[in-house]
Amino acid sequence: MGRLVALEEVGDVWQLREPIQYPADASTVTSTLSSLAGLSADRVLPVDEVDPGEFGLDTPAAEVTLTLGDGSDISFVVGDAMPLGSKRPIQLAGGDTIEITPGWFMNDLERQVDDWRLREVTDVQKNEVASIEIDAGDDTIRAVHVGDTWQLLSPVEDVADRDHLEALVSDLRGLRIEEFLDNGVDPGELGLDAPEYSVMVVRSDGKEPLRIDFGTTREGDGGTDVACRRGDGDYFWARDSVRTRLSKAPVLWRSKKIADFDTWAVEGLQLATPEASVKLEKLEGQWRFAEDAGEADQARVSDRVTALSKLEATDYDLMAPMTDEFGTAEILFSSGEEGGGKEPIIFTFFAPLGEGGRAMVRVSGRDTLMGVDPAAVDSIFADFDDLRPTAVTVEDQETE
Repeated sequence: MGRLVALEEVGDVWQLREPIQYPADASTVTSTLSSLAGLSADRVLPVDEVDPGEFGLDTPAAEVTLTLGDGSDISFVVGDAMPLGSKRPIQLAGGDTIEITPGWFMNDLERQVDDWRLREVTDVQKNEVASIEIDAGDDTIRAVHVGDTWQLLSPVEDVADRDHLEALVSDLRGLRIEEFLDNGVDPGELGLDAPEYSVMVVRSDGKEPLRIDFGTTREGDGGTDVACRRGDGDYFWARDSVRTRLSKAPVLWRSKKIADFDTWAVEGLQLATPEASVKLEKLEGQWRFAEDAGEADQARVSDRVTALSKLEATDYDLMAPMTDEFGTAEILFSSGEEGGGKEPIIFTFFAPLGEGGRAMVRVSGRDTLMGVDPAAVDSIFADFDDLRPTAVTVEDQETE
């Protein structure tokens, strides 16, 4: 036997204790325990009728000790592979028999140390993240998670790109260690004395923050690997699946969506121009006009709500508008659980400065004037009478 491997379950987490201290891969441990629990004897030989040495049990190929929840132990030794097959002899500690079993379980016991180690870099979930900070050379991106939104604090204060940040958390969760680096690591050779990117994730549950540094790259068997450092001294190579997302320019981490909301949660829509206005509300799942409870054209109202949700900024931080107000739109949400008690969102649009120019918009919750596609704005404020169902005449029915 060449080495000692010791594992311990702490709470519901497996830890490798020997030959190193490291989180263990729970699926590997569970698989091994299942293999051992499934052992059955093909033959049973009394020890007083055979010589254990002839089976290699005096110098066993493996010794196994299982400590149960009540503190008791089950120990056994495994002998040499038997000729003409893959059978293995096993003898329980203090036992008076030798049991001959199928030997496939030895594949589990003979794993290399690294095979027992957890290869996940982090188990953090997007709803467990309080904040993310990214250092990219001289640039810093910092965002905080507030409810179901992300707020960008650096390089500017604005609404952050939720999809991009949550995709980054998913990328970090998907990182897998390709090679562990334990001894004689030179951070400089790995590009980790001055990392290309550093990511700090602060958890909302109070657990220790996660920091990962990304250094140089290499070509591996399955693609490009990147040298990583987790915390202060855990070095490894991982598949390069995160750096592309980190390379996004700092100013582009702000949300392109003018307002990020779910259309299914909208319960009210108000549109107004200097010439006309309309107010609609959703009652029992149906859009109706607030003034007379008349039924609205469901698809056309939904199209305008969707158009508001899909509006994207073409520019940020524009000068104060020099044109007149074009129109306002207000999105209202249910005060109940479905709407989450979310505050209304108010859009204020301004006409383009000239033909072919961009329209401009301010939205509640964002301290910036943004450019926006004027064609999208025109579709939102198109003829309000179009929101009423088209009357079907007798002639139309006969034509059909």
